[in-house]
Amino acid sequence: MRFGPVVVTVVVLAVAIAAMQVAPSQPKAMNTEALVTASPQPQTPVFHSAAGFDVVVPGGWTASDRSENLNRRSRRLMLISNGPQPQAGAAGLIKWSDLPADYVVLEVTDFSFPGLPGAPNESSFPLDWGGAQPAPDPDGGIGSALRVQYLLQSFTLTAHYGSAASAADRDALSELVASIRPQPIPTSGAYGRWEVVGPLSSFAVGSVTRFQPSQSRGSAFFLVRGEHTLFAHVDQAYQFMGAMKPCPIRYDPAARTFACDATGERWSRTGAQLTGGGLFGLAYQVAIVKEGLVLVGGGITSGGRPPDEADEFSDPIGVPAAAISPTKNEIIGRYSQITTTSPIERASAKLVTRNVALARDVIRGAYIRPDIDRVWVVAFAGDVRFPGGGEVHGRWALFYVDAKTGGAITMSCCGSEDWPPGFDALPDLVPSGN
Repeated sequence: MRFGPVVVTVVVLAVAIAAMQVAPSQPKAMNTEALVTASPQPQTPVFHSAAGFDVVVPGGWTASDRSENLNRRSRRLMLISNGPQPQAGAAGLIKWSDLPADYVVLEVTDFSFPGLPGAPNESSFPLDWGGAQPAPDPDGGIGSALRVQYLLQSFTLTAHYGSAASAADRDALSELVASIRPQPIPTSGAYGRWEVVGPLSSFAVGSVTRFQPSQSRGSAFFLVRGEHTLFAHVDQAYQFMGAMKPCPIRYDPAARTFACDATGERWSRTGAQLTGGGLFGLAYQVAIVKEGLVLVGGGITSGGRPPDEADEFSDPIGVPAAAISPTKNEIIGRYSQITTTSPIERASAKLVTRNVALARDVIRGAYIRPDIDRVWVVAFAGDVRFPGGGEVHGRWALFYVDAKTGGAITMSCCGSEDWPPGFDALPDLVPSGN
């Protein structure tokens, strides 16, 4: 099924950024065999790490959860030592040369140091410390690192050894690392940075289900199951746009499309923009299957080319048939609801041909599909404030809109002038207004 996005022996559990982290593209095909095999849990006594792993700590050793940023690149999550817990300095770094000569420390971080790429595939548990590689130690000591990936997140297990570390303590690392297990996945609710929404078998192909995550920081999303792909579309369109506020979307089961009522825009079940310029697909989170359960999370991203409906559904939909094209006043009314200019001090729209829009270039470098022959150029004046912020970024916002459907083609904002340069010089095919 496709999805929709380690302790280094200086022990670093490095995170290979997944769309948060996953690359900004639609979910790619993945082999789920490694994702669906459950691992036996370690025997007690067990240290339950806040990082989401359980580990059996050898007798006489100590373990602690940590939250220490290192050089703005790594975050230390857990530290296991054959003695007292080492203390980090103000910058989050531990001076290993100040520790006793017989120390052995395993550290887990969530982002690898430069030169240490993340694991390429999901790791199988138990982990094999025999695969650890020599790792640089900032103090010139001895270190080993093992890269691990779990739920698309890369970790690095790094072990640091003092010059007089005993063979027994160094050998104990193999059993210690082998005891590390991910904590059990619940059947629903929060699991680290993921939301567990239920068994894959409970979602039929073609089903569309809206979820409000249990985690307050999470965004609501629509889970769509295709034949090959799980999609988790964020329930607001136009994410990350300077000129545009996000627009809540709803699913229209009769039309089998998602809709933004403010603009009249439509999207397919795969997230493709069906009206307008086709460039503003729905933002999404990653959806994966682990141990038969569907997990959604890993950060919000957008971009890439969504799969065709025909590749995922037996009842694919096409571009919605255009009804009556919106009038000038209707276009201004629609986009006044989502422009980030507030308050709106002035609003205007002009209908031009595609060639004029491209030639006048009032939105520089804009792309307009060849099949769009008429374009509304819509301008708003007022203070531009991005969603969630109070800072003024400019004094105007400008939109190119498909005259036939009213869908967004492209947009611009934030000039220092009080009105978009070049707008007043544009001709207007509908000078009277309607």
